[in-house]
Parts: sequence; C-alpha cells; structure tokens
Amino acid sequence: MTVVLDGSHLTLEKLELVARGREAVEIAQDAWERIRRCRAFLDEKVAAAEVMYGVTTGIGELSEVVLTPEE
Repeated sequence: MTVVLDGSHLTLEKLELVARGREAVEIAQDAWERIRRCRAFLDEKVAAAEVMYGVTTGIGELSEVVLTPEE
C-alpha cells in the first residue's frame, strides 16, 4: 500500500508505516498543483523583497535578520 499525501488524510498510523520503511510515499496530483501555487506566491514575495517571517527573515532570535534571495 502506497501512502498518498494529499494534504488531508495523513494519520499517525500511515506516518509510522512510512517512517519504519514499510510503505512508499506518493504525492497526489492536486497536492502538486497547490505546492506549485504556493511556491509561485513565495517567489513573488521574495522577488518583491517583502518581509515574511521565516521566509525572507530568520526565525526565532534571528527574526529581525532579513535574508537575501539566495539565502
């Protein structure tokens, strides 16, 4: 049984099957589309030099540090 990641149906039992190496993982097609849209959104924010915690800044104590697009 392949565990399909769709953003809605991951259970602890399925996670255990994957973590212990008993099951393969697949990403659902519609999940890939959501990933692409989110990536495009983030790329736009980075290109516009917008400050977004953990995306264009560090995290925790480094939250005031603005990262370069390469970082």
